[in-house]
Amino acid sequence: MSEIWAVSEQAGTILELIAHAKGISQGEKIVAFSFTQDGAQAASTHGAEHVYEMTEGSRPEAWVNKIIEMAKVAEPVAILCGNTRRAKEMAARIAAALDTGLVTECAKMERGEGFVTERYIYGGLCVSTEEMKSVPFMATMSAKLLEALPEGSVAPIEKITGAEEACRVIELRSHKTTSNLSAANVVVCVGRGVAQEKDIELAQRLAKKLGGEVGCTRPVAEDLNWMLEENYIGISGKIIKPIVYIGIGVSGQIQHVSGIRDSKIIIAIDKNENAPIFEAADYGLVGDLYEILPALLTALGA
Repeated sequence: MSEIWAVSEQAGTILELIAHAKGISQGEKIVAFSFTQDGAQAASTHGAEHVYEMTEGSRPEAWVNKIIEMAKVAEPVAILCGNTRRAKEMAARIAAALDTGLVTECAKMERGEGFVTERYIYGGLCVSTEEMKSVPFMATMSAKLLEALPEGSVAPIEKITGAEEACRVIELRSHKTTSNLSAANVVVCVGRGVAQEKDIELAQRLAKKLGGEVGCTRPVAEDLNWMLEENYIGISGKIIKPIVYIGIGVSGQIQHVSGIRDSKIIIAIDKNENAPIFEAADYGLVGDLYEILPALLTALGA
């Protein structure tokens, strides 16, 4: 039986990939590749028909050659991967070895004679439609496009060996941040309208009171270096889907709006009434954020 593969180093992402695989399946078997035990267990009950647990190696990259070897034997119709930097690097290596094409940051996917995909280009200003007929079809899928399939029957989990670790881990250091923007129900985003780095504390107080996380626009991270790059939201950063998004001094360029478009409620605070963010916002407050935020924090008891 032909197969469609879902490959991810993240438990949540692999469930999304399985949902994508189900959406394009024409009777193919859905096979999941997980590099964690938790991811394998989740995949086995959320739509996968067979799960490979690859936990022998210290890093997911150690399994690339094994996946290539298995793909040459199984000849899957499609291989879907996540969209993290690690996943894209692994997918590129697999695609090169299999002499096939790779669509990165895929936002939409349909199947006809081949596979038709859509992805944002030029910072989100345009949509590129591409059709691939090479086998296997390969794509890295943007996050937060589909919900996981409902829990169902349990698929078999097969532990395999054959990791080839080309690098030796000398030291592990704790991550610099505990932020988890992708999973947050409330996100407070800081834009260039915030005058000083120390003023980010206002956003942090608001996020803490609402049980949320603080993110930023790309210039705040890359140009000003006020926050880590992994905290910026947009087409080339984090794609988020919170219940509530609050933009503070965010102008709302298309590159940023592309990363928040699926938020259930978008609230914008900016002094420029013509700022593009208000076109995307469900609620907008026009005024000085240094007057609005303190008043809001006082009203919330924060």
